[in-house]
Amino acid sequence: MQNLNKSLVTTLVYAKCNEVERLHLWDDIYQVAYSINLPWLVGGDFNVVLHEEEKIGGIPIQSQDYEDFASCVNSCELMETNFKGSHFTWWNGRGGSDYIFERLDRFFISQHSQQWFAHVEVEHLSRTGSDHAPLLISLGEQSQKFIRPFRFLKFCTEHQDFLNILIIRDEIVRIKGDLFEDDPSPLNIIVLQQAQVELKKYLQFEEEFWRQKANVTWFAEGDRNT
Repeated sequence: MQNLNKSLVTTLVYAKCNEVERLHLWDDIYQVAYSINLPWLVGGDFNVVLHEEEKIGGIPIQSQDYEDFASCVNSCELMETNFKGSHFTWWNGRGGSDYIFERLDRFFISQHSQQWFAHVEVEHLSRTGSDHAPLLISLGEQSQKFIRPFRFLKFCTEHQDFLNILIIRDEIVRIKGDLFEDDPSPLNIIVLQQAQVELKKYLQFEEEFWRQKANVTWFAEGDRNT
C-alpha cells in the first residue's frame, strides 16, 4: 500500500471439506499468525461456518462443527471484516425443501492491523457460474476509487451503454438471489436461474469484446502491447 507506506500480508484460503483435514489448515494459520509482525489479511473459502445462524436448510449446525475454526480465529486475534450483500456465500443449487445456504467465504484482518486498515470491507457479489459468491475486497475509501471501476471494466467509454446494461443485469441477479433466499420456492429458483443465464450471456459478450480488442491492439502494435 504505497499511499500508506505500509505492507500488507495476504493469506488466501481454500479449506478442505473434511473437518479432520481442516485441522492442518488451522495449524498453518497459527504458525503464520505468530511469525509475522506486519498487517495481515486472511480469507477465502473456509468450507465451514463460524456461527449457527450462518446456515439455513439441511442438517442443523452444532457448536462442535465449527468450534475448531472459532478457536483458531480467537487464538490468532483475527477480526472479521465488514461485508455487504447476501448473508450467505454458498448455495447447494437446489430449491424447495432441499435448499441449503451457508456462509463459507469470508475475510479476517489481524487485530493490530486495525489502525492501518480500519475500513476494510468485503462485498458478496452475485453467484454466477459457481455455487460460491465471488468476494470483492475494499481496503478503504481510497481503494474504492480504484477497485470499483474494474468490476466491469468501466474505465472504457467506448461501450459504456453496454456496460450499463451489464451492471443492471448484475443487480437483477442480486435482487432475484435475495428473493430466493427469503423464499426458496421452485418458482423463485426458475426466476433466479433465468436472470443468471442473461447475466452470463452479457458477460460472454464482454469477454469477447476485450478478446477482439486485445487482438486488434496486438496487430497494430505487436510486442509493444505488453
